[in-house]
Amino acid sequence: MDTNNSLLGHLASRLSRHPENVATEALAFILRRSEHVRRAVLLFLEGLGVPPPRVVFFAAQQTEENDARPDLRGVDENGASVLFIEAKFWAGLTNRQPVAYLDALPADRPTAVLMVAPEMRRQTLWRELLLRCKTGVQGGATEPRHERGQHFVAQVGPNKFLLLAAWQPFLESLRSAALAQDDRASAEDLNQLLGLCTREDTTAFLPLRPEELSAGIGRRFCQFAALVDEVSEEAIRLGLCPLRGTSGAGSTYYWRKMRLAGHDFYLMLSPWRWHNLAETPLWLQFPDDKECWPALLDSLKRLTLEAPPMLLRDPSYRDTPVIPLYPRVEVEHREVIQGLVDQLRLIQGLISGMTS
Repeated sequence: MDTNNSLLGHLASRLSRHPENVATEALAFILRRSEHVRRAVLLFLEGLGVPPPRVVFFAAQQTEENDARPDLRGVDENGASVLFIEAKFWAGLTNRQPVAYLDALPADRPTAVLMVAPEMRRQTLWRELLLRCKTGVQGGATEPRHERGQHFVAQVGPNKFLLLAAWQPFLESLRSAALAQDDRASAEDLNQLLGLCTREDTTAFLPLRPEELSAGIGRRFCQFAALVDEVSEEAIRLGLCPLRGTSGAGSTYYWRKMRLAGHDFYLMLSPWRWHNLAETPLWLQFPDDKECWPALLDSLKRLTLEAPPMLLRDPSYRDTPVIPLYPRVEVEHREVIQGLVDQLRLIQGLISGMTS
């Protein structure tokens, strides 16, 4: 069967504005019906080095005591939620993901949050998940991440784990387990679900939704571009940047040149990097002069040790080093600007050797 042409994938793209909900319901249906598939989910976790929670049944979209509402919850024999599964395609993380999910799990037994997402989104989504865990999870930061093929694993406390899996290998492992037990009905259902996920992962231009054409999106994009100028002007006012730099734009970016610690960086709005490298629209790009790159990379090597790394390479533009800048959320305009300036000040301090 060609999974790109599955009936479920076709119907979901035509009849549902939220294909994540279709995938969630389909997976919940399969898990409720097949013990073989339920066991295969736990074996999948175990294969990634995660102690499998003792799940006896799965339930869909029920709210936890701390208002976390995961797509699927696995419950143990005592009625406690010990495994959350969250289905993601292209919708953004909610304010409560994954921190509230991790906090809702008991700490005295093996538990896990498993996020499943398209392969194309795997790297950027994992960076965002780790950033949120680093600042929000009770009990401190995550352990260093581990990459297991097309999957990521991080330990959060003694018994809690956060995992990010790609849809295709995750579903194929469940399908193989069903076939091994001659459970052909579940295998065919998983094939249908795989068709939906493959379609979401490989479609270059997803069907437009009415909310994507709203004036609010256009206004927000203009505000992101304005932040480039506003942060540059604030950096000048505070003496962080000595001179007003030139600006420029292309079909997919807008930039202002910014002199930091004697080097001409570019403060930039870059949708391409937002989509492909990390989930933020704003970036600091290294100077054009490649001769200064080794010294700058050495000064900023601390950023590569962050989880996730905060010093990346742009393969679409001469492998240029770039630094994602993260606007603060749920705060006033002035605080957004100040937060971005503080990130620039940290970078300048590292280059100048003034930050320990």
